[in-house]
Amino acid sequence: MGKNNKRKTGPDEGLVIEQLYSLNKEFYSDYSKDYFGLKMLVLGRVISNPGRFLDLMNNDEPVKIGAFEVKGNNKIEIDEIEKYAKLELATTYYHCIETFLRLFMAHSTLKQCPWFEISRETSFVEFKKKLAEFSERRFNIRHEQLSEDDVFLYVFYGTTELSELKEFDEKLSKEEAAGVLKKWIEWASRELLKVYDYNAYKHGLNIATGKRGFKLGQGEDDKIEEHGESLKFITKIEKKDRWVWQKNIVFTPLDFRAAMIHIINGLINNIIKVGRFTYLKEQFSEFLFLGSKALPESFYKEIKTENKFGVSVEGYSIELQYYKKDTNAI
Repeated sequence: MGKNNKRKTGPDEGLVIEQLYSLNKEFYSDYSKDYFGLKMLVLGRVISNPGRFLDLMNNDEPVKIGAFEVKGNNKIEIDEIEKYAKLELATTYYHCIETFLRLFMAHSTLKQCPWFEISRETSFVEFKKKLAEFSERRFNIRHEQLSEDDVFLYVFYGTTELSELKEFDEKLSKEEAAGVLKKWIEWASRELLKVYDYNAYKHGLNIATGKRGFKLGQGEDDKIEEHGESLKFITKIEKKDRWVWQKNIVFTPLDFRAAMIHIINGLINNIIKVGRFTYLKEQFSEFLFLGSKALPESFYKEIKTENKFGVSVEGYSIELQYYKKDTNAI
């Protein structure tokens, strides 16, 4: 029998549009807009005072989750508590960035139901293509009545006129204000493309956290160095004639990652507030406005070790040792 090549009807065709309002209301009402902010605060509390959290974990009161009940574990050690919280905060950073970008992509289309747009993009390959474009400032945002700058301003601030913003206290042009937002999307996309440590964490918890250091050079004035919190994992690297194993160290300054989670959580709140205004006709008040100096790179420079070369060390890698192949062997 012949192959049936008839195109299947898409999910949007014939959809009853009267149900979109209730879908939008359900989406914005149920959305956990402070998820990352709360998670950062909880983990920050644990990192700040692991002993206090350890006392809570080691008491005799059972843990109850519905019908499930388990006794407290009095064998947990304080270094395991610290390791857990630091690893969770370091990787939550990427989860937060991915959520932020997907939420922006869904709302920048200005279509009738952002919930559809978030659910529509299920291919990581296609998502990665968009990240690559965004990382090069190729946003490809087109709208009949709004410019690309207008779309950025509207998605985050709910208006295309800066004079309407009471939070606006800096003399920025529309182009400059939109440019700041574009830099955040560009930076976030680049960060997510460097997602090896996040992937290693997700796939088998194959990752270790701890304080490590790097130093290159001899004299005080001629050295490049970095010390601090980091993640360690192994990856497979393709060489010219073979594959090799490589141990990677990525510095994860927790103060920077916590600050980014805090700011991005604010931008996520902006998008949700504007969405409620756009689709549910609800008014909104306060939101996070980013001035010209509120850039990720500016925050990053504040916590990195300075050197006269202007080099910022993000990590380093060590290729594992291999036996030299005997080319004369028969």
